[in-house]
Amino acid sequence: MIASGSWMNAAPAFGSTLAGKLDKIDCSQVLSAVLIADRAILGHIKMGGNANNVEFNWIEDDLNAVTFTGSSRASISITVIGFTATTSLELIVRPGALLAPRDSTQSAAQNMILRVTSVQNQSVLITASYGSTVWVTASVTCTWAVIGQPYTDTDDASDDISKARTKKRNFTQIFERAIEIGQTRKGMDMEAVTNELQMQIKYRTLEIKRELSMTMLMGAAYRLTTTRGDVDRRTTEGIIQYILDPNLDGAGTTTDQQTVTNSAGAALTVAQINALLYKMWDVGGLDDTADPIIVVGAAQQRAIAAMEKDIRRVEQGERQVGYYRDIFLSDMGNELPIVLDRWMQADKMLVLDRSRVAIRTLSGDGWHLEKMAKTGRSEKWQLSGQFGLEIRNPDACHGLLWNLG
Repeated sequence: MIASGSWMNAAPAFGSTLAGKLDKIDCSQVLSAVLIADRAILGHIKMGGNANNVEFNWIEDDLNAVTFTGSSRASISITVIGFTATTSLELIVRPGALLAPRDSTQSAAQNMILRVTSVQNQSVLITASYGSTVWVTASVTCTWAVIGQPYTDTDDASDDISKARTKKRNFTQIFERAIEIGQTRKGMDMEAVTNELQMQIKYRTLEIKRELSMTMLMGAAYRLTTTRGDVDRRTTEGIIQYILDPNLDGAGTTTDQQTVTNSAGAALTVAQINALLYKMWDVGGLDDTADPIIVVGAAQQRAIAAMEKDIRRVEQGERQVGYYRDIFLSDMGNELPIVLDRWMQADKMLVLDRSRVAIRTLSGDGWHLEKMAKTGRSEKWQLSGQFGLEIRNPDACHGLLWNLG
């Protein structure tokens, strides 16, 4: 909660003009002040550009993969998993490419380098050992890295392998509160309340801020077969649901959920957090532009605090080991601030890349205060706005641990 009401004076709307002549007052500056002052998750989500429709879109570009999985049961081929005509293996492997295993379970094959002779049917690579390396059969599914794709001076330019851009979407949701003050109540001299209307606006603003926080975390878009959001009381998909269902098709599968881990009731540990971060790293997350944080509720915050007992504490200024105050230092050296959010579900821990998430406002429907038609001796105002969540690369750059004990 915001301890002070000083933000009420940050926007000109709540000055002398409030009780005067305006019937509609822009409160977007108030929203910005509320979000900046918030110490939980809303304070870590930036305001994005305006949305021009109740269903808003954004475009995502992606690089081609440099790894694939497959087994080599014979000395001449690798059977590749998961590629079809629409996800062509030839986008990442071409004749002449050099391959190396990057799977710790295949220790005998770690020093092996293969050269691709040809690609067959999107599922089989004809290969041969390269240089002085000796073929070692990788009899179970192994992860292979394309370590080089050498080319010749005499060959024509290769085929274009640009990936098709993908369009993501979400929906705006209306947040609304009403304030009604009777003439008698308005005229009463109440102790410690100098302006009843301003006081009620402050309280309703804090309520909407609270609702906005819960929605951005846990909201779910309306589902009706393949149609979402196309209803008057539409809802926006929150961070957690978007990570669980990154295609926003109502069918979040384990294939989609590359950075989601079901902890099966186990208690949160340092190893679990690091394993999730490695998952994100393996699929392209935690890149040079990333700005990740860890978001937890009170239950998992207590689990994190208990971890410090088993990890060496250091004085300020020395090298950080494990945890230091409210920052988690991963095995890879990433420093992730730990954000305690009142509304985060008890069984979950979220890794959120702040550089890839934003709140979008429907154009012309930002946070505003509007005077309604007067009924009898009562004065009525409506505080409302329409917002939605934009979250980029939900299946790679953000992570979720759920079903924690």
